Order: sequence, then structure tokens, then C-alpha cells
Amino acid sequence: MRRRRRNNSGTKFYMAMSILCLTVLFAGYSYVYNLSEARKTGKEVTTISINYEGEGDEDKENVITKIMSYFNILLEETFKETDDAIMIENHDAKSKEIFKTVDRDNNSEGDLKIYEEEYDYSDLAETEVYLANNRKENFFKVIESPSSRSSVPRDMSIDAASINDNFNIVLYHTHGTESYLPYNEFNYHTKDENYNVVGIGSRVVDNLRSYGLNVMHLKEYNDYPDYNKSYANSNSAVKEVLSNSKKNIIIDLHRDGADENSSYEDFLSRVKTIDINGKKAATCTLVVGTKNGNVEELKNTAQIVFDTANDMYPGLFRDIVIREGAYFNQYLSDFAMLLEVGCTLNNIEEVQYTSELLSAILCKSIEKINK
Repeated sequence: MRRRRRNNSGTKFYMAMSILCLTVLFAGYSYVYNLSEARKTGKEVTTISINYEGEGDEDKENVITKIMSYFNILLEETFKETDDAIMIENHDAKSKEIFKTVDRDNNSEGDLKIYEEEYDYSDLAETEVYLANNRKENFFKVIESPSSRSSVPRDMSIDAASINDNFNIVLYHTHGTESYLPYNEFNYHTKDENYNVVGIGSRVVDNLRSYGLNVMHLKEYNDYPDYNKSYANSNSAVKEVLSNSKKNIIIDLHRDGADENSSYEDFLSRVKTIDINGKKAATCTLVVGTKNGNVEELKNTAQIVFDTANDMYPGLFRDIVIREGAYFNQYLSDFAMLLEVGCTLNNIEEVQYTSELLSAILCKSIEKINK
């Protein structure tokens, strides 16, 4: 009986191929992991660029660029972190549960993929985290109030000289291209100041200056052309104008948004406006990130603004949102504010009216902070 010869060469071949596949798999995973770590330290990592004005020809896009864009989506989804959301109850008798804690999410805005931006400034704040995401599921809590509000003329006389001596006031926009109706192209993004938050910021600044306040307006588009670097860009811009001799009030003006036909869009459609003096005004909210070492001071500042708004124009501000794991550049000052003014469902006229009301609110709030 002949013994069957063992095919040692075939066995070695399959073993070699197995080792090669495992090596490639390990190398690929290591590469993805290293890129993820690079994001956290602020190093350059290829991301998706957003074209707001339609420049360029899609047919001419590099195939490798497209592949890397999809790769970055995989990278983000693979290494994203989540936190549980809880509710924090506010004990102010004027409004219940105006503080609401919301966890970080990674919802997309239409076809726009929004990433979290993470940078290490451990010498300045506790594990600082930059978030490019301005979207929040169940973001607002509605304060019950009549459907129509009226307000009497307000005495806006303030000690502007004292405020100007003590404070350096800066208004800026991390997401300056965010737009309002009727401009809904490019996922509600444009550089046209007739329809975006930079234009609204200009109205607020002009009004504050008319009250005698010295206000600096940073009009750079920090989210263009790379949306993913928005908070890093605004951080650099704001740092350049901070005062070492005065306290800094820094106001980051945004607008909210919702995915089309989503439950959140349905929610916003019901709370997007309030009647004040017979006119529809776009509603607002305040946002505070918990990653900042000065989070309690930030809450106090937000409380002053909210209480002032609730006293002057009840219902215009819906709540204060506490974002778990968020940073928003707010470590830069105890008087840092992130304001969401209107949303993608508001037309520009509603937001422009709100800018008039908001200017008065900010003026009175700053006066209180000065005291």
C-alpha cells in the first residue's frame, strides 16, 4: 500500500497567506487608530470639504479624495464617543428646568457630515473637546406662555462708560455661513450676509454700539472652506482680540437646524416663533459645554441672560442647554456665551426682528454682569 505524500508546499502557502492577511488587517486597524488619535491632538487628517457656493466640477474630483472622504466617515463612526443624557432641574421660581443636559450626537445635517473636533489644550482647560456639531435631538424645552406677548418700551439707559472700562466685548461666529429662509441651498449655508448669521450679528453689534457699548465684530467665516476646523479657527480668531487688562465677554452667534422630515424638525416647527408686539420673532436658546473648567461660571452667565430675556420678552428664550462632553471655546472667558438664534425653519425677517430684541437683552445682561 502506497503512502500518500503530504503536500507540505501547499500547506506552507496557505499559512503564509493567512499570516499576510492578518498582517494587513492589523496594519489597517493600526492606521485607522493612529488617525483617530491624530484627530484628538489636532493634527491634520483628511476630511470632507464643503462647497457652499457650487465652485468646481464634480466630474473632476480626484477618485482618491472621494475614497478618503468615505474613509473618514468610517473613521468617525468607528471611534466616536457617546455620553448619557440626564436632566438638571433649575430651582429659579421664574422658570422650571431651564437647564437641560444633552449628550453629544453625530447626526448629519442633510448630506453634510459633521465631525467632532478634538484638540488638546490641557494647560488651559480640562480635556477640552471641540464640537463642530450644532445639532441636538430634543434640544429645546418650551416654557409655557401665552401665544402672544407684548412689551412696553424699555429704558435702555446704561452706564456704558463703566462697562467699556471694565469689559472687552466680542461677537463672532464659529459657523458664519449658517443661513435662514428663503436661502436653503447648500444645506442652508451661504456667505451672503443678507441671509446668514454674520448679517444678523452685524445688526446686533450695530444696536449695541448705538447703546454706547464698544463691541468688536469678528466676521470671518470660520467654517469655510473646511467645516471641520470651525472651532479651531474661531478659537484662534478670538484669542487674537482677547484683552489682558479687561474682562472678556465673548458671544458666539449660531442658528439651529434639523434634518428634513425628522421628529426634531417637527418639534422646531411648533416652537420656532413667538408673537411679540404683534410680530413673529424667531426663538433662541443658550448653550453651555461641560468640558470647560469654568462651567459653573458659564452657567451663571447664561442664567443672567436667560432671566433678563424672560423678564423683557418672556418665551423668546426657551432654555439653557448643557452639552455633555462639549467645549465650544468657552474656557476662554467666564462670560462666554453660545447663542442659537432661530433655525432653518425661520425666515430672515423673523430673525432680523429677534436681533432687535436680542440686542436689548444683551445690553441689559451686560449691565447686570458689570454690577
